[in-house]
Formats: sequence, C-alpha cells, structure tokens
Amino acid sequence: MTKYTFSDLLRNRCFDLSKIEIPLLQRDYVQGQKSYGGEKINKTGLRFINAIFDFMQSNKTLDMDFIYGSVTEDGRFIPLDGQQRLTTLFLLHWYFACKDFSGSELDEKLKELSCFSYETRISSREFCTELCKLKKAFGKEEMPSDYIRNEPWFFNKFNVDPTVSAMLNMLDAIHELSVQTNVDYSKLNLLRFNVLNLENFGLTEELYLKMNARGKLLTEFEKLKAELEKKADDFKWEEAAQEQEKFYFKADREWQDLFWQEFKKSSDSAFLNFMANEAVVHIALNSQNLESDEKRIQKIAGNTEELSADDFDSAMFSDLKKSLDLYCTNKNETKKPAIDLWDFCKNEHTLFSIICGGAGENESGNGVTYSIRGIFYAQSLYLEKADYSESSFTDWMRVIRNIAQNATIDSVQTFRGFLNLIQELSAGAGDIYAYLPSHTVNSNFAKAQVQEEIYKAKLISKNHEAKKLISAFEENPFCKGRLYFAFYCCGVDLQNSEEFVDIHTLEKLKSVFDAYFSEENISNEFIVLLFTCGNNNFYEYWGTQSYATETNKRCCIENIGDLYWSFSRREVAPTYKDILKEAVLKLSGGKTIEAVLSEYKVPDNMPKWEKWIISHPKEFSEHCSGHYFGITPDNEECYLYEWRKRPYSRDDCFKVPTN
Repeated sequence: MTKYTFSDLLRNRCFDLSKIEIPLLQRDYVQGQKSYGGEKINKTGLRFINAIFDFMQSNKTLDMDFIYGSVTEDGRFIPLDGQQRLTTLFLLHWYFACKDFSGSELDEKLKELSCFSYETRISSREFCTELCKLKKAFGKEEMPSDYIRNEPWFFNKFNVDPTVSAMLNMLDAIHELSVQTNVDYSKLNLLRFNVLNLENFGLTEELYLKMNARGKLLTEFEKLKAELEKKADDFKWEEAAQEQEKFYFKADREWQDLFWQEFKKSSDSAFLNFMANEAVVHIALNSQNLESDEKRIQKIAGNTEELSADDFDSAMFSDLKKSLDLYCTNKNETKKPAIDLWDFCKNEHTLFSIICGGAGENESGNGVTYSIRGIFYAQSLYLEKADYSESSFTDWMRVIRNIAQNATIDSVQTFRGFLNLIQELSAGAGDIYAYLPSHTVNSNFAKAQVQEEIYKAKLISKNHEAKKLISAFEENPFCKGRLYFAFYCCGVDLQNSEEFVDIHTLEKLKSVFDAYFSEENISNEFIVLLFTCGNNNFYEYWGTQSYATETNKRCCIENIGDLYWSFSRREVAPTYKDILKEAVLKLSGGKTIEAVLSEYKVPDNMPKWEKWIISHPKEFSEHCSGHYFGITPDNEECYLYEWRKRPYSRDDCFKVPTN
C-alpha cells in the first residue's frame, strides 16, 4: 500500500479534497498538553516528537501507520483516526515553512496549510486560520508561544481552549528540538503514513464518540496495538489477508465496538484485558517449558499492562483474532448459562464482562482467577465448536463449573491441567451428557470430580428424569456441584463402586440437604443430633488442650464448610463420613430433629454431660453459641465455652449439669 506525506495529502495526491477537517465530535489535541504539574509536554507527545526528530536527523523514513476517515461530497476529509498525528504534522509544516521559506514560496506553503481546520471549537478553527497567515521565523532564544500570544489577533478565548494551548506547547517543543539539530523542511518528507478512505463506512456521531471516549492520553492498549500491528507487518503474519480482515482494521472497528457496548468509559482497558487473558491461556496451553514461562504468565495475569508485542508469535496472534471474531458473532459476549456460576461470576454479570473488566467499568480485571479464566475458555470453546442452544450450553458449563469448584486451580501448572481437560472434553461440548458415558477421558486433572461427572451422565442417560434432580441437587450450597456424599448416603461410594443409586432415595436426601445444609451456619439442633450418631463422639474430629480450663478442647461444627471438609469429602475417613450419613438418613424419613431426638435411646455407658446435651438441645444452643467446649480428662464433666473460643477459666464457661 502506498505511503504518503502530509504534503501529499494537502496536494491531492491521495484523493481530491478541499479541506482536512477535524470534526466537531473529535477530542481535543492532546499530544502537546503539558504533563500534570510539569513545564514540558506530556511524555506521550514528547516521545512522539522526539522520535520524529530522531528519524529526520538520521535521514530515515518514519512509518506513522494508518490515518483513515471519509471524504465528503464537497471534498472535506474527515479523519476518524489520526487527528493527533495530523495536527502535529500541521504544526511541523507551519514551523519549518516559516523557518526555511520566504516570499511566494512561503505564501504557497501557508496556502496549502490553510485547508487544515478544527471544528471542535470556533476558537480552535480561528487559531488555525490565523496561524496560516503568520509569517515568522524564530530566533534561537525566542519561544513561539510567547510571540504568538502577543499577536493582536490572539484573544483571551484562545488561552482557555485546550487544543490551542496544546498547539502552542508543541510549537515550543518543536522549536527547542529544531535549534539543537540541522533538520530542515525537506526532511518532513520522511514522515509517511497510509491513508484509508472509508467513504462507504458511514461515520456516525456515535462512532466518533466511541473513538474519542477512550481518554486524552495514549493508553497502554493503544501502545500495544501499534506495536502488535507493526510486528504483524514486519513478520508478514497477515500478508495473505484482505485489508478488511487485518488486525489494524478490525481493532478500530468491529472489535472496538464490541468493547464499547459494555465498557464505554474504559473500552481500551477492556480490550487489553481480553488480549491479556488470551495470552495467558495461549502461553499456558502451548508452552514447551512451562517452568520458564510460569513467571511471565503470572505477570500478565496479575497486571494486564505487562502484556507486550514480544509475547506474541504468529499462532497466538491468529488465536487472538479468532477469539475476537468469535465474540463479535451473534452477540456472544452476552451469552450466559442458565445456572448460577457461584463466586466465579455473579448473576448480574457475564463471564465476558468479568474477563474484560473485572465486572466493573473501571476495574483492571487483575482479580480474575485461573478458575475463571478456565471457565471462560470453556465458554469460548463451546461457542466455537458447538451449535448453540441454551440447554446444551448450560449442560456444558455446568460440568465445567462443577470441576472448577471442586478442584485446586491455584498455580500455572494446575491451570494448564484444567485447560487441557477442557480442551479434551470440548469434543463433546454440544451434548456433554451423551459424550461422557461413551468416551474415555485421558486427562488426570481433577480425576475424582471428572469420574463423578461421568457417573452423573450415566445416570442421566439411564433415566432422563434424573437430570432435573441432579441439577437441582448440585445447586445446594453444601454440595456445590459435588454429589459424592449424597451418593455415599445412598450406599454408593464412587471410590470403589459405580452401581446406580436409587433416584427416589436421592430425592429424599435432597430434601434433607435443602432443609439443613442451605445456610452458612449449621443449626445447633443438627449439631445435637450428631451426638446420637456413630460412637457418639463426632466431636473428636478436632481437638486441642485448654490449659486455662484444664480440659480437652473440642469443636462441635463451626459452619457448613467445617461440616463439609471434615465429614463428607471423598478423602475423609469412613468413620466420620458414616456419622454424618447416619444423621442424614435419620432425617430422610421426614421426621423433625426434635422427633428423632425424643425417640433416641441413650446408651447406658454414655457420659451424663452428653445425655444432658441430647435431652436439652435448646439450652445447649443457648450456652454453646461459640461452638467450642471442654471435657475433663476423666470424661465426667463438660464446660460449654459460651460465645468464647478461649475462656480464661472455668468460671467463664457453662458447666453442663450432671446431677
């Protein structure tokens, strides 16, 4: 594609034009704005103008990328992107025209420049007009801004126009660099760019707002985008692609529009977060030496601004483009499974919004866990491979969510294992419950939970009515996707048997779980019930010494997590699993805890303090709200620690009556 200079554009060598017009809805000129609290222009503008002078002084061509917009019927070129670069080029050409030319030659140069205009403010437009009438070459010690502000046509309104102020600042920077170099007007021809006329694109007011709501300074995303575009060009990654399919073209059009829809105030950050997530997933999946790549993955995952063009190879670049295209299709960014994703993604958000913005417009997305990244990867694979239906999508995401919830994914290694498992299972994403019973899963990641998902799929294949029950059971806060203990209560231990559970028994158990295991706290009545199960010493699951009370300190279930971790997991000893199983089965017939306790036959050898607890559940609840108690070494006396965890003496406790 032909590259042009600013003079080419002014002289109609790109296309016929009557004016270059920065439209009303464009942002102010910011490359010349001063840094906060500083005397110099901001680092972005300074870096740009320094690069320009470096290239001109070394007599090398500077590729300034694409400038694109639309030419109106009356010949006005309206830039959609490139306003900042065009304005800097306008100032450079004015400065060096005045420096190097005089007479008719200067008149001709200034006439050409007079077709450059700002419509953002009347004062900006008038300033450009007046500047093109000014013929002034500056001495070494003169500052352009001082001279121009003393001109009779320079009114106070120009001082409050941020575009005008930035232009004056940039002229000062240009002058300072000019007096230090031997650059002249002819060197401006080294500054070249591509020009794309989007005459059929339809430049609407909304589109200009989108392009200019991204902030006044060059964002990290814009820097990365430019570097990645250059790398793709240098390595010819898109050599065979049509212009409209290239990264630079789509990044500022449909892809940018994708992020604008939800992140109007931070669309660039959202875009960057998406790119960083794709990089983290790609590197983790494809690394040939994960140990050496681990730190890089952690850095990008922890701070998306760490991502650079150096992280990309052609395969990763291609995958990124495919993912962006995928989410630009059929409103895929709005897709949500019809299930609760628990802490991975709150119901009011989508996984796309979590990945791109941490579920908030101004959030960096740095809090996105490996588990969430994996679940989002699973969503993307489904959208890529399966024919979408809400039912099959929800089934797929349910299986992946269950695995994520009940697996340890806290390192790059475990993350990679999760991704590889998802990739393997994605062959059946379109009907996961039909796929699992008929295919061998080779991955060893989360093996126990995968075994359970296969078992549940077999139950569903055998009895389609089981699907509704199993799906509802999985939502129970105690289970959260893992039904191992529910099956255990039905007499099936998945560690050594896969016989089919009785669905009616499972339904009764669900009623018990919903009634007693649906809140964070476990009722004290249920805790009392546990005293009647097994060898009547469930509390031995945890213990230490209380020297202040001279007792053996014990705990009687602090919360639902404590109950799950110590009594229901696959890894727990059968002794403790059987205690909780007995309690659940006692309630599965529909009786209340009060009724079960009233019917319980207390063993003759049970300590008196324990007998009192079973027969006085309300009093126990009143005096053991802290969930801890102490038993004397002879097992004859018990002290309830009231609300305390560490009483100072027995006087701080409630002594269980033993008379």
